[in-house]
Amino acid sequence: MQVILTLFLLYLTIAAFDSGVPVILRAVEILGIEQSRTWKTGTLNEFRSFVGLDKHTDFEKMVPPNSGLGIRVKQFYSDPDNVELYPGVIFEKNNPAPGISAPETIGTAILSDAVSLVRGDRFYTVVTS
Repeated sequence: MQVILTLFLLYLTIAAFDSGVPVILRAVEILGIEQSRTWKTGTLNEFRSFVGLDKHTDFEKMVPPNSGLGIRVKQFYSDPDNVELYPGVIFEKNNPAPGISAPETIGTAILSDAVSLVRGDRFYTVVTS
């Protein structure tokens, strides 16, 4: 029982890399990461190349500046190509574009989804023939 409790506390310490996720929800973060590993989802850089974004080549450019997060992520993943999708979009730095405060990967995915929803909606799409 003590081993299970120790492992659970260790997972809580590692989870979300102090990214602002409340402590009460870190168990949910852990379950999300474990589920994505079970499903063998692609890495953050694989997803970024799929949606047409440049791959991250440096941890310090990936995470918010002056947060110390780059060093911890580097210790855990050792290479930017190894960063998993779910944790990667959680701690990725926000987009500097005005009006959009989401990280670049999530912002691109949301905007792409919105565009395809509007294009695929038969009531909003005008067909000229």
